[in-house]
Order: sequence, then structure tokens, then C-alpha cells
Amino acid sequence: MKKLNRLICTPMDNEEFLRTVLNDLEPPQSQVDSLLRLRDRVRSCIFEHIGGKKSMFMAGSFKKDTMIRQHYDLDMFLIWTHGFMPLKDLFYEVEHALNYKWKRIKKKRVGWRIPYENEFHVDVIPTIQDSFESDYSLLYNCYKKKKLKTSMHIHTEEIEKYNRRDVIKLLKLWKYRQNVPIKTFILEVLTHLACYNVTRRSLSVQLEKVFEYISNNIVDNYFYDPANKDNIISDDLTLYEKHEIRDKAYKALKRKYWGQIFEKIR
Repeated sequence: MKKLNRLICTPMDNEEFLRTVLNDLEPPQSQVDSLLRLRDRVRSCIFEHIGGKKSMFMAGSFKKDTMIRQHYDLDMFLIWTHGFMPLKDLFYEVEHALNYKWKRIKKKRVGWRIPYENEFHVDVIPTIQDSFESDYSLLYNCYKKKKLKTSMHIHTEEIEKYNRRDVIKLLKLWKYRQNVPIKTFILEVLTHLACYNVTRRSLSVQLEKVFEYISNNIVDNYFYDPANKDNIISDDLTLYEKHEIRDKAYKALKRKYWGQIFEKIR
């Protein structure tokens, strides 16, 4: 801790501090293995109770290699072939299957959440493969009661293409430590937009660019799913949440040193 407190003065010190924080974000393999065992149990449960030709695609921070030990989950996309059953029916069939083994599952926007130890969890997202584009799937938005078309493959490819994993991990820590009400997927999209043509050599420069971009754009602009421009992902945020995100990004810009925004507040 004394070492971190000293690294607050010069740009080089800032970079050294951020690298130290980044190196401390790796989740313990034992926790990851425990979640993977839960994943296998979930897959077996669903595949046992629901027929049809299906496959599983791991997505989210696990697939993208952006997990941080302070807060992470597993996203399981279960994909059935087109025509198996209506998407809404499939959504609730998965709920029934999960209820055989887990009684505390929570309904989320496009899937079901199984709470695990501490704040970790597994999200189970039932999908049906698009009949025209095999890399795309249809998800059921239970809040808006409509279908949503997207591609988890493209989401993962975006992370590979832009190669901003380190700064995304730091931003996820900021989101967690400062209680920022933004979804990680939106944060990834904003990072890629903000850091276009920005050097990867400096974490400090990249963070500055992202916080500046969020401060200037999150309230008044629309942001889209890179896999489907019909999905306006910024619509998932309320106006109040957008203002809170903007204010916290602006506060991060005005910090005296990076430790102020990564300190533990809960």
C-alpha cells in the first residue's frame, strides 16, 4: 500500500501505479474453476430437460479475457436451431429447467441469473439461431417482450480487433469501486470509440480519453450494438443513470491522482 501511495506524482508514476493495479486484477484460478464446474452443471441440467439440437457459446468477460477478480461472472449462451420452438416459450422453458436444481434464479433482461458465492454469478441466455445468418442469434427481451438479434461472435471479435483489454479491465474496476450504473458491454463500446487511433502504450492516456468521451457524449448521444445497429444499447440506461455516469467520469477526469478513482468505497 505504501508503494501505491507513492506512485501519484509524475506521468511515469501514474503509469506504474496503473500497471500495479492491473496486475492485481487477475481472478484466482480456484474461483474460475469453481464457476466452470457450475457452468457444467447448468449445461447438463438444461440439456437433460430441454430437447432439440443445441450448442453452447461462452461469452462475456470469460470469453473476452476481461475478467477482474473483484467482480465477474460467466455468460452462457445456449443456442437452439431455428424452428425448435417459439423464442418466448424457450425463454421460460429454461427457467423451468433451472428451477429443478436452483430455487434462487433471477429474471434478467434476456436470460436467467444463478447467484453464486459472494457477488459472482452465472447468466444463462437462451437463444435461437438466426435462419439467415448463422453467426447471429435471436434473444428474447422479457422486459420489452420482443426479439433482439445480435452476434456474440462479433462482440468477441471487437475485443480482439481493438485490443483494449487492459484499459477495459481498469474501467471495470472503476465501475465496481465507484458504483457506476453502466453495463460492461456499453463500457466496452465507449472504450473502442474513445480510443480510436490512441496509443496503447499508456494506460493513463487511454483512461483520460475514455473519461473525456463519456463526459461529453453519454447523455446526449446514442450508442449501438456493433453487431446490429437496430439495437440502441444506450436505451438500456435511464436519463438519471446517464447523468450519474457522466458526473462520475468527469470526477475521474478531475482527480488529483489515479488512486482516488480506484480506491475501495464499499
